[in-house]
Amino acid sequence: MYALLQRTLDARPVRIAAAGLAFLAVVYLFWLGRSPGAVNLFEPPWDKVAHFTVFAGITGLFAIGLGARGAFPAMLIVWVVGLADELHQATLRGRSADWSDWLVDAAAAGLAAAVVTWMRARR
Repeated sequence: MYALLQRTLDARPVRIAAAGLAFLAVVYLFWLGRSPGAVNLFEPPWDKVAHFTVFAGITGLFAIGLGARGAFPAMLIVWVVGLADELHQATLRGRSADWSDWLVDAAAAGLAAAVVTWMRARR
């Protein structure tokens, strides 16, 4: 069963779809972040849970999209996206940059990359 899942995730159409979904998630992150409804969307500590979930998911999608050796590059991409997101928020009315958010983003990307690497190593 596990081998079937791995072969499916390594299939070219799945990789293209995963990379496309990751790219769309990043676009929506910035586009929806500009809306007035994004201000205080989640109260602490749930904002950190939301950051962790979103950035781990984006990392996983990029890692699948980039293929067998894609976990580390995916993590680096998501670190930069997280930093850019915080800098972008600093320019928006009612929003602010929070370095602890970026640290959660980076931790999520690191954990997701480690999980993807571990799963591929088991194959």
